Amino acid sequence: MKRFRPYFAYLAEAKFTFLAGIAAGLLFAVFSGFGLPFMVEKVFPVIFGARPEIETVISTLSAAEGSEEAKRILDEAFPGEMKSLEETRAVRAWFADKFGAEDGPLAMLVAAALLVPLVTLLKGLAGFFNVYWVTAAGLHVLRRIQGQVFHKIQRLPLGFFSGHKTGDLISRVNGDANILQGVVTTISNDLIKQPFTLIAALCYLVYRSISDSNSFFVLVCLLTIPISIIPIRILGKRLMRRAGNMQKEAGSNTAILAETLGATREVRAFNLEEMLAGRFLEGVRRWTVLHLKVIKYRYLVPPIIEMLAAGALAAALTYGSQRGMTLDGFVPLAIALYMCYEPIKKLGAVHNRLKQGEASLDRLEVILHAEEGVTDPPNPVTIDNVRGGIRFDSVNFTYGKAPALKDISIDIPAGQVVALVGPSGAGKTTFASMIPRFYDPVDGTIELDGVDLTKLRLKDLRDHITIVPQEAVLFSGTVEENIQLGKLDASKGDIERAAKRANAHTFIEDFPDGYATPVGERGAQLSGGQKQRISIARAFLKDAPVLILDEATAALDADTESQIQGELADLTRGRTTLIIAHRFSTIRIADRILVFDKGRIIGDGTFEELEQSNDLFRSLLQNQRH
Repeated sequence: MKRFRPYFAYLAEAKFTFLAGIAAGLLFAVFSGFGLPFMVEKVFPVIFGARPEIETVISTLSAAEGSEEAKRILDEAFPGEMKSLEETRAVRAWFADKFGAEDGPLAMLVAAALLVPLVTLLKGLAGFFNVYWVTAAGLHVLRRIQGQVFHKIQRLPLGFFSGHKTGDLISRVNGDANILQGVVTTISNDLIKQPFTLIAALCYLVYRSISDSNSFFVLVCLLTIPISIIPIRILGKRLMRRAGNMQKEAGSNTAILAETLGATREVRAFNLEEMLAGRFLEGVRRWTVLHLKVIKYRYLVPPIIEMLAAGALAAALTYGSQRGMTLDGFVPLAIALYMCYEPIKKLGAVHNRLKQGEASLDRLEVILHAEEGVTDPPNPVTIDNVRGGIRFDSVNFTYGKAPALKDISIDIPAGQVVALVGPSGAGKTTFASMIPRFYDPVDGTIELDGVDLTKLRLKDLRDHITIVPQEAVLFSGTVEENIQLGKLDASKGDIERAAKRANAHTFIEDFPDGYATPVGERGAQLSGGQKQRISIARAFLKDAPVLILDEATAALDADTESQIQGELADLTRGRTTLIIAHRFSTIRIADRILVFDKGRIIGDGTFEELEQSNDLFRSLLQNQRH
């Protein structure tokens, strides 16, 4: 229970709805645990009365004898019937007094019979509102849990995602959060409602034991309840292990599905349909086996509890019949005894849900407790009128144990266009990624206009940086909405001006719905050049002083690249720009070139200077020409 305590706090935000649901649950418990057996004891005798032949004999003998001796003889002849008859007459007299004795027995009978649907209606309404209001509170908990996990994902370092599959993370945010929500609300609801049902039923049994000592034996039968704890604990431990494996398998299957949907062209190009289908179906088979084991351990508890309850009931039947108890007197006790075991059965199910929830919580807490790595400073500073000067001072960085940058010290004046070149894995992308603090240095400092980046709020820092990636990332929505991501409060006129500067306005206007045209998932409705121009328009709209072009034309054909070069040159004007490029055609606009090799900067100069003095640069250039 301690592990779930932080998530119970979310219920406080929906406390009125939840408390209303709990109140309805308490009414349901009273109507179930006390109301039903009480109805059987008090109302049914009014409807059916005592057996006519016994009532006639007893009435005749009583009138004839009118003595204690007659009563003793009747008790011996009809064990238990005298007491039952006296109680029945008393109840019928009460009903006759309250519901029109002058109208005859029919009015009394109808009044008594109507109490049965009335109590059932009240019990049903209480049960409905209990489920509805508690579910409403539970959905609030789900929304908060998913929101907390989603926000945490946005703050995790990029290295976290390299070790976790996207599909598995989706499964945790959706599937595991749903299970956790169900556990929180079920526990909170049933740990109140079910014990009160048990208490209500016990109250009735105690009441009967006080009024009739022969009923006390039923309380002794409840000693079997502690035995019920043993299978609940054993099965609960097994269920937790199986549930964890089941959720892990569900995450793997979601990951396969996500990868397949994200690479539909490659799947068909390499004829991978059968292989991936086989892998997915095998995963579903393993998940099915684990799911059936979870079902087995989860639903074994109710029949075990019912078997124990039936054993106790059989013992009660045997003992009661030996003590002369009548069926009319025993039925209410049997119902109350059943209502004592029913909450135990449901609390056993709660225990199993709790174990299943712990398995899901383990998976969610991998995200919730992960180190964020890059965080806001406790006392951030602000920079007014950012110019864009960047300085690296003795910066070192490693991915795990593998060094990525080694003793980097460099000054980039505001407004300078700098190209980063070098072989794959040389450190170019890592160098650029440290400016928006996707990573922080292991050693050394990075400054923007003389201010250490770690002293700035992440939002403030990234507001001053624009990135145009190799593959333009568009989100589901319209063309206008995707450009507007650069500046969320931009007007339609601002958006159109940015599109014109990116040379995108003309083809956008040619779309049937213009700027309101949906781009599809990840821009599937657009060509590569169109997507990149929309990405460039977004960068124009943001108008940040620092620009990072991460191989912005690498995914385009030569003709489209040539057409976009002009827009990129316009975009870099007046901004501190870093151009990561493998194609040397894109670095002609650079004022300065940094040559990277094995995490170090081994060359720094203009195109012409490096062509003459740097062997690696010259080798890379020759490879481009061939």
